[in-house]
Amino acid sequence: MVSKLRIALFLLALTPTIAGAQSNPDTSSTRIDVPVLDLPYNTANGFRAPSMQQSQALTETFYELTHRAIQDAWGEHTWYARFSIIGADIADSLILPLPGSDGWVHEEFHRTILGQRGFGSFNDVYKFKVAADSIAVSHVEDADLVQLKREHPAEQVRLSAAGLEGEQQFVLGLQKREFFDRRRSFQMPIYWIEKLGGLAYVASGTSNDTNLETDEMNARDGTDVKVRDFTGHDFTAWVYDLHRPFEPYEARGVHPSGVGLDRYIKPSDLTTGELSYLRKQGRLQALNFLDPFLVAYRGATMTVHGEPLRLNANISHVLTSFGRTVDTNVFVARGHLNLLTTVHSYANGERSFAGLDATLIDYPIVIRGRTLTITPRVALWQQPEGQLFRSTNGDVGGLIAVKIQHTRGPRFGAFAELQAKSAGWVAGVESLERNVSLRVGLSVILQ
Repeated sequence: MVSKLRIALFLLALTPTIAGAQSNPDTSSTRIDVPVLDLPYNTANGFRAPSMQQSQALTETFYELTHRAIQDAWGEHTWYARFSIIGADIADSLILPLPGSDGWVHEEFHRTILGQRGFGSFNDVYKFKVAADSIAVSHVEDADLVQLKREHPAEQVRLSAAGLEGEQQFVLGLQKREFFDRRRSFQMPIYWIEKLGGLAYVASGTSNDTNLETDEMNARDGTDVKVRDFTGHDFTAWVYDLHRPFEPYEARGVHPSGVGLDRYIKPSDLTTGELSYLRKQGRLQALNFLDPFLVAYRGATMTVHGEPLRLNANISHVLTSFGRTVDTNVFVARGHLNLLTTVHSYANGERSFAGLDATLIDYPIVIRGRTLTITPRVALWQQPEGQLFRSTNGDVGGLIAVKIQHTRGPRFGAFAELQAKSAGWVAGVESLERNVSLRVGLSVILQ
């Protein structure tokens, strides 16, 4: 529901700056990891795919491969390649979203919240509509939304915010590989599209235009429940359910057509306090522009004990099931040490909470003469009790994970990852409850 034309025009105005940005040379191969199986999500309620991790990996792969292909096609013509990538990203993000693109991962992250409870849905990206005003997650039953809100109110809140979470996660994934692998792919345009789009979308939740657009959507949907989106504007619904976790979903009333429930929340349905909170979150989205990757800056380099040490950092503002988090991501590389540390500043409507997340990426080890890489991750946090906006008490929780990677030959490899978490919100993990998951997948190494 955000004006795609305005974002496209803004990006075109930035084109000379983006295309002319300098980046450091590639010094290593590029590895693409795709989880083939993600348990229990894929099999918990019949076979369901993709999970959050799978859709994020596929979208990272989409942009890595398309951008590399464009650069390889132009050879040494860097300017032509970069202008072509900007045009391609505008086309597949704002004009015709394709499976694997940012619009696709946005909708797939929404769908995973429904899918983990066994609720069906359909990603309308597969309808291939050109210049669509909005893309729906359709074929969702009213009864499923009623049940989700009644039994899992925090998941109902996250359901609306999960799309933007997905976009932010895949951008962070690209940035991790850009920093640690020194990938040569030109990714700046999609970073700008995501951050501008997120800012505009959250901010539009308090606009009178959204009232008019919501009325138009309801009229267009008519009596056909199957074509309706699961929520309408993501962030009016998010802030509505955030403030009213125990209000029955049926309280939304009857759809204007007289058939089904009125799913879409308009700004005019929100209280003054809800509008104020959403307006504040729209402003806080500007923190996402505190990001050196937006200008192709891959960090500072210094020498420590005779060995280069590289550092970079950025800020991200993410909407959650209980409110928001402002994260500081710190990237550190020295020899075989690749460390990503995230300092979380969680907040609901009552107080702030803290968290820390550290991942040691691709550390080489030798087992029985075979060289493997290991990626351990540890996270600790305190989050609002019950994931609720009005909780004054905190729940302490954490996550521990380990990923083991084996490369067979110069081109292919395989990996397995085991992860366990307590109850709590973790970006890119579907479950808000205690959860143990196993992922196995394949890798392709691009020289």
